[in-house]
Amino acid sequence: MSGSTVADGLTAQAAGSVITWTLDAPARKNAINPAALAYIRSRCETLQGEVVVLRAAGSEAFCAGFDLTALARAGPPSADAGDDELPDATLIAATDAMRHANATFVAAVSGYAIGAGVELVCACDLRIASDNAWFQVPAARLGVVYHADGLARIRAVFGDAGAGALLLLGRRLPAAQAQRAGALLDVVPQPQLDEAVAQLVAALAKGAPQSIAGNRTLLRALSEATLPADVRQAHADARRRAYGSADHREARDAVAQGRHPEFTGE
Repeated sequence: MSGSTVADGLTAQAAGSVITWTLDAPARKNAINPAALAYIRSRCETLQGEVVVLRAAGSEAFCAGFDLTALARAGPPSADAGDDELPDATLIAATDAMRHANATFVAAVSGYAIGAGVELVCACDLRIASDNAWFQVPAARLGVVYHADGLARIRAVFGDAGAGALLLLGRRLPAAQAQRAGALLDVVPQPQLDEAVAQLVAALAKGAPQSIAGNRTLLRALSEATLPADVRQAHADARRRAYGSADHREARDAVAQGRHPEFTGE
């Protein structure tokens, strides 16, 4: 499916009330970068009831995560960095915009989704995957603490056991296991994914717009965590400490050098 390039590694195509965003950076396994995330955030503010399909070019990788080359250029954050200075600030802004947009988001996942790719999938309202899809969140290997809302969405989508497997163990969850956890509406053979997505979009088009919008808004609210202010603040402090830690610097160096990190807890 072709479309116009709207940001580095992201194309968009519109057909009536259906918009398709395609992660299109094959050389980077469709890793997403700040420019693409900025486009998603700004475009979400202008949506008016459309269906937005989030897919990726090719069938091997949906999204390899956040573009680590962009992180390398930015350098590590300082220990006292504000929330908007942390490396995942653009991802948080984009997924938050998706959750507040006047549109229904459908994730069409073929191949693997890692890290930021999983967060983008979880920010969608409906998710369908091919049978070669799998999900992984290497938070522990990268020495990071996920933001509270993103963690809550992962838990809402994958359940307690799935979220623990992803965030604490870094396990790969294949599509069949994700579907059993309730994360996926359907799992289909890879060659049938486009047709399955088309049928799903057609079914959405038959629904009453006010009904879909009203139910969608409450479903989104139910998936968000309501945390006491002190718990949320403690979590935010833990995030900043992790990003400024020696372990996170070691993780970044290990990724750049293609080796396993050696953590010290500092």
